[in-house]
Amino acid sequence: MLKLLEDPKYPLLGPHLRLLKFTGLWHPALDRVARLKLLLFCVTTSFFCSQYVKCVLFLNVDSIKLILQYIPFHIGIVKACFFKKHYANWSRLIESISEIERHQMLQKDITIHIKNYIHRSRRVTFFFWALAFFSNFSIFTEPYRKNHVGNGTDSYLYLFDGYTPFDRVPPGYYCSMFVQTVLGHVVSAYVVGWDTCVVSIMIFFAGQLKILRIYNMKIFCYKNNVTSFKNIANCHGFYMKLIEYHKLFNSLISTVMFIYLIVISVNLGVCIIQIAEIQDDLGAFLSAYLYIVACLIQLLLFYWYSNEVTHESQLVSYSLFESDWYYAPTILQRNIALLAETTNRRFFVRVTVSSHC
Repeated sequence: MLKLLEDPKYPLLGPHLRLLKFTGLWHPALDRVARLKLLLFCVTTSFFCSQYVKCVLFLNVDSIKLILQYIPFHIGIVKACFFKKHYANWSRLIESISEIERHQMLQKDITIHIKNYIHRSRRVTFFFWALAFFSNFSIFTEPYRKNHVGNGTDSYLYLFDGYTPFDRVPPGYYCSMFVQTVLGHVVSAYVVGWDTCVVSIMIFFAGQLKILRIYNMKIFCYKNNVTSFKNIANCHGFYMKLIEYHKLFNSLISTVMFIYLIVISVNLGVCIIQIAEIQDDLGAFLSAYLYIVACLIQLLLFYWYSNEVTHESQLVSYSLFESDWYYAPTILQRNIALLAETTNRRFFVRVTVSSHC
């Protein structure tokens, strides 16, 4: 069944683009359906922004607590807005990545390495999708468990305190919760789609750096020095492409990651305090615990795979000396040494406010 999500045009990013297209963030053709999804994006963004307007106008402490408690959903709006703003650059990066993979999959000895990192990406992606599904189930049922009804002190809790034209008591409460649940799931899809796409692109860079090491180890040809020079030029050109795409990737995610890391730190602190205050409520404890675990796993994925890219980038120049370079003529050895110096560069994810934001 999951095979249906694959797309031969996008070997690595097929399932992610299907999810992003389903949410309306990815729209190669801006048809009527895409425009309706764009309208839903505008409505969702307006709803979440209305929470901040209410906080400023009415200085409601409960509204501020709700924002801090469920702020990863608000970060989903930030991720979606930045994706929309830089859609042309995202499209260029995704198309370039897929073009590299389609070309490499024509080489039988390289295809197996591409399939290996695609398989890793799929395991991470589908695990994160499942985790998000169960986390959402826990989050969106929490207000109903905490509502206090009876004894003349009815209290109805919300997930998001955005504007809805309904009363705060039933039946208006249930209509409002329905709107919040639908828009919350939309934002959750934005988060899951963006996060897994970014992690998969990190896996792409780590995998392509491994493939570059294979090219480097085969760089010297005994029979023909011209072929060796051509291999050096090809490796250098491929490495420059990876640098170009990695710079573009960094410019697209650096600002979002900067905001995300600050906000998630505050959010985790708030949630841990809430867990410490829970008394005799196992359901609420498990719900909050699952939510924190999901947030920590989300952080771990970014740290783990960005670190893997950095680690692989440090091994590229060494792989040249795993070739039979010592049999090469002096002029070839000089070119190989120059290539080793050129590829001695660390790839890392920059977390800062980008100049392109």
